[in-house]
Amino acid sequence: IMNYFEWSQEYYDTAEKIENTILSLKAKRKNAVFSEKKELDLRISKYREIYNECIQTADLLFERYKGAA
Repeated sequence: IMNYFEWSQEYYDTAEKIENTILSLKAKRKNAVFSEKKELDLRISKYREIYNECIQTADLLFERYKGAA
């Protein structure tokens, strides 16, 4: 039997780590030169996609947990 609650929490934890990475990149962006800002924007964008996927997956797993409980 899958423990959907624990699995969802792992995804939420990963999303939190990714969010911290995004905040760190945003802080670096403030003092970056134009060419670096472009690269940082791309990295931030990619991390946002991954963050959103983690949250969506965590939400789905949590809903599965509530349905199975």
